[in-house]
Amino acid sequence: MLNLQANGLSNALLRSSNPKLNLIAFEPLMLKKSEAKSLKVDDLIALGKKLPQLYIYRKGGVVGQVALGEVDGREAVIISAKERIANLGKPEPKYTTLECRIAVLPKREFTVGKLVYIPAYSTEKILLFIKETLVARAKLVENGEVFFLQITEKY
Repeated sequence: MLNLQANGLSNALLRSSNPKLNLIAFEPLMLKKSEAKSLKVDDLIALGKKLPQLYIYRKGGVVGQVALGEVDGREAVIISAKERIANLGKPEPKYTTLECRIAVLPKREFTVGKLVYIPAYSTEKILLFIKETLVARAKLVENGEVFFLQITEKY
């Protein structure tokens, strides 16, 4: 059953810039600055034939890896590794970094090998950030060969 209050809280946490939160997000995507400025509803951002790696971010650095899946009809992640990557690098001059936040991982759930359910429809409500600014909401779509982020809302 869908819990609107819990989904609202999850959405508010995803929007937050609180450095203490563990955020589940795709590896940063490089997007041309001109494309980032001209994003509009129904635009597609190609991710490739494989889903990009999902990481756990905390205080702007990577602290772990997760694998996305579905268990009993619910979206879930399995924490596959704990690791630290502090320097994520900078984009090339004509590009900007697109951060794609999927869910918040509770601190108590951050154990390697643990299966954690994420809020319903998390892959349909991915928040896109550029330089800590929310620019759009997207959903993960697949056409059989390639994965895309489809813009559903522009901010």
